[in-house]
Amino acid sequence: MIRHPYQIFICRNSMLQISLLILSCLLFSTSFADEGFPGRKIYPKVQTLSIEQLYEKIKSDDVIVVDVRSEYEYQTLKVLNAINIPVAKKSFPTELKKLREGTEKDIVFYCNGRSCYKSYKAGIKALNYNVKNCFSYDAGVFEWALAYPEQAVLLTETPVAKERIISKEEFKSRQLAPKEFSEKSLEENSIIYDIRDREQRRGGSGLFMFRDKNVELANINKLNRLIKKAVESDTTLYFYDQKGKQVRWLQYTLESQGLKNYYFMKGGAAAYYDMLRQEQI
Repeated sequence: MIRHPYQIFICRNSMLQISLLILSCLLFSTSFADEGFPGRKIYPKVQTLSIEQLYEKIKSDDVIVVDVRSEYEYQTLKVLNAINIPVAKKSFPTELKKLREGTEKDIVFYCNGRSCYKSYKAGIKALNYNVKNCFSYDAGVFEWALAYPEQAVLLTETPVAKERIISKEEFKSRQLAPKEFSEKSLEENSIIYDIRDREQRRGGSGLFMFRDKNVELANINKLNRLIKKAVESDTTLYFYDQKGKQVRWLQYTLESQGLKNYYFMKGGAAAYYDMLRQEQI
């Protein structure tokens, strides 16, 4: 049957519309899948797993889960049976290669949550060093512990009691702006602790000359002793880190040891220096 040129045009136009529709659906579904995960656009080469996919892989014993955060974060809240290889360590590539040599299972990295990019950075390093079959579980440890408490560990306890997960609101209630932190810490029976590490301090002193003491967050035993002493003496403790994020993990230890009076500097040392610069303008 010979078709009229107009019929051919209509047919081709319909096929083009269908193709465009399929393409738009694919783009929409990809965009929808990435919604709430800003790191996926920044690190498009890193393969990701959903929370359900990771759970299925763990159930089938088909994965090695790697926590790429600091040791303190790992010791506070983690995925059950995860191993800790901080991505910030210089030895990360070497340790990752060694891990790959010992297993053919998929390797999955995770960190704190959707706005934490450490798991993506670990994925990029895996690509750069040609370590195959590595993925990022980018929803983070908080979502994991709430969804699968039996597959998570809080301090030393599993399953995790969901009510023990500290909310953002609870954390914010303990934060003080730098100026208020500075003024309030002058009150009687108070101690300020700078929990930054040596590299962050760059060999310098604390923010408050002769008023603050340094104890690195990594020094878990010393921290626990100081907290215990503060509980016994009813002392109010003030803590600050570099950017106001690491103290969130310290809060679990403070709560577990029963410390009632404690505060954090919102934004950490970086915010304090910003305040000083603004005052000089």
